[in-house]
Amino acid sequence: MNIRDLEYFYYLCQNKNFTKTAQEFFVSQPSITMALHRIEKELGETLIIRNQSKAQLSLTQAGKILEKRAYNVLNEIKEAKLEISRISGAKIKLGVPPMIGGYFFPSIMKALDIRGLVDDIELVETGSADMKKLLVSGEADIALIGSTSPIKDNMLNATILKIDRFMVCTNNSNQFLGKDEINFNEIEDERFIVLGDSYIHNQVFKDLCLKKGVSTKNLYFTAEIQTANSLIASGLGIGIMINMAVENMESIKTVPLVPAINFYISIATKKEHYMTTKEEEIMKIILSS
Repeated sequence: MNIRDLEYFYYLCQNKNFTKTAQEFFVSQPSITMALHRIEKELGETLIIRNQSKAQLSLTQAGKILEKRAYNVLNEIKEAKLEISRISGAKIKLGVPPMIGGYFFPSIMKALDIRGLVDDIELVETGSADMKKLLVSGEADIALIGSTSPIKDNMLNATILKIDRFMVCTNNSNQFLGKDEINFNEIEDERFIVLGDSYIHNQVFKDLCLKKGVSTKNLYFTAEIQTANSLIASGLGIGIMINMAVENMESIKTVPLVPAINFYISIATKKEHYMTTKEEEIMKIILSS
């Protein structure tokens, strides 16, 4: 079976339209039709039914089976090309979420630089939730990922590098200074400085509100961690941050949140990912840093 024909078929299944599929590949509509006929002839099955009156397409049972298998085949080919390109000198895509990049990764980068590996790396920066998707799709080769529990994912191999803790963060004049610990219910009436959806902190905050039955409306959202820290330091509101993000800031004080919420930093790769010699060296340095 021709791989290009299979690719045309898969995207036809997604678009449900011959013209749109042809435009996507910059070919004529008959090219898509002929590809479909070749596959149907080889399999001896009708794969797509056209409803001419409604200009719609529907998949037969055989078509649904092939659509699922086509996705797997095309994805494997994509990953094979990526792995082969790395052997020939393409840069290794290392995923680093913003928070981890700002407060945990610099010492690792220094170690990689000493070993002369920095020029072989292309950083991929996005939040931890999206980083998992990039690993699975092959758009990141290795990634640091933050989570509130050890990563258990059938698609990933992960090793914990560090365990941090979420803290209640205030400025130097806040009423909660001096407390040994704070329960979320004690601060529900405060104004919160909240990070955007790309940060795991956002989900932690939402989960706390849900579990404690708190409907907090007094919020100020920002997409930048440095802005959040500055607003907390100025007294505009309080925040819930991982300790490493604020521990060296004299203008911000922290009080442990109870019950404790841990923040796990892990190094992860996709299962069955082929590790090149340089990737193995990078992994070794990260694990030992």
